[in-house]
Amino acid sequence: MDNSLAVAVIDEKVCIDLPHDLVLFILSKLPLKSLKRFLCVCKSWSLLFENANFMKMYCNNILCNNHSDYDDTFLVLHKLPFNYCYGQHCEFYWLSGERFENRVKLDWPPQFQEIDTNIYIVGCVSINGILCLKQGFKYTREVVLWNPTTRESKVIPPSPVENIRPNRTPFFYLHGFGYDHVSDDYKVVQMIDYFPDNDPDDEEDLIWEDRSYDPLWEIYSLKSNSWKKLEFDMRNCYYYTSLRGVGLYTDGVSHWWAKSESKNIEECLLSFDFSNEEVFKTPIPTNMDGNFDVEFVERHLALLNGTITLISSYRGEATFRLSILGKLGVRESRINLFIVGPFHEQFGSSFPFFVSPIGLGKKNNIVFLNKRDNKIVWVDLKTQMIEELGVEGDKFGCHIGKYKKSFLPIGGRNT
Repeated sequence: MDNSLAVAVIDEKVCIDLPHDLVLFILSKLPLKSLKRFLCVCKSWSLLFENANFMKMYCNNILCNNHSDYDDTFLVLHKLPFNYCYGQHCEFYWLSGERFENRVKLDWPPQFQEIDTNIYIVGCVSINGILCLKQGFKYTREVVLWNPTTRESKVIPPSPVENIRPNRTPFFYLHGFGYDHVSDDYKVVQMIDYFPDNDPDDEEDLIWEDRSYDPLWEIYSLKSNSWKKLEFDMRNCYYYTSLRGVGLYTDGVSHWWAKSESKNIEECLLSFDFSNEEVFKTPIPTNMDGNFDVEFVERHLALLNGTITLISSYRGEATFRLSILGKLGVRESRINLFIVGPFHEQFGSSFPFFVSPIGLGKKNNIVFLNKRDNKIVWVDLKTQMIEELGVEGDKFGCHIGKYKKSFLPIGGRNT
């Protein structure tokens, strides 16, 4: 018998039709990127995210799969009360344990020992053990790369601010810190906006485009220890989340939630690729918020099982929702996963509802939020039970991120 024919006969004997439920179970175990590729196999697979049974299995798998890429959850705590002269003192903690009962406070690097106010970690995750710290809320005053494991730190030199506009004051907005795997380099991207020195009342009647602020985008390379100008114009798309400029980093790309300040105000996800040094936009899906009241909605980006996740908090409904992005640049690729709340049904109208989500922990089922009384709590997505963390902090500063330990020197090769 011909060998090819023999193989065909054997294949026919061992080939059986798998039960439909088993097929769904197998597919629900796949990473989102792989799953999206399989949606074109057949019509039933193309409708997987509309299948209630599949979505239940898919969500359960996400909640049970602790992300192994990270060792710890970190918390940056902006202490109260706020001092308008000096800002807010900040503390840095490792969180571990089933109830986050283990909290280890670390000292900031030497550059922030004396002035430990208004410190933010850009990107919400470590890159090869390195965190990017920026100081300043509305605009960046100093940037430091820091490895908490080795305690090594490096100050990023200030931009030379080329092409300073006459009669304008520059403001520096740090947008992202990332790793360029092509050139094996760490980079920082920022926008410099120029505001007029004259009375702002003179311009209040002008539309945004006619103010001609002419922002400048720059990128810093750790390898060359220098800044250079980026050739693109994003003057009409600014980030606006409560954690101004913190953003989210994953897989060589920095992301931040933004909206256009033009006449047609539209929310979108902006993404900057550190390898090709280009920025691109993912428009908001049509009817993304469904029947929720969007007048008081707050957005927050986080990583859920390695996937870009948008947490939308609807204060009027005492509810928040998590949705994941299927594919960058595709408007209708967002998938709604979890709706949590309304909480007033559990606690009554007197319960101080959350004003801002501040991130996800190492465990995919844990969401941290900041209540109206400034107490930080965490919510278990599996049970929707709420527990207080036992600390307080200001909603505009406190944020959660994920850390992977590394003993590599800052600027050392990614091995």
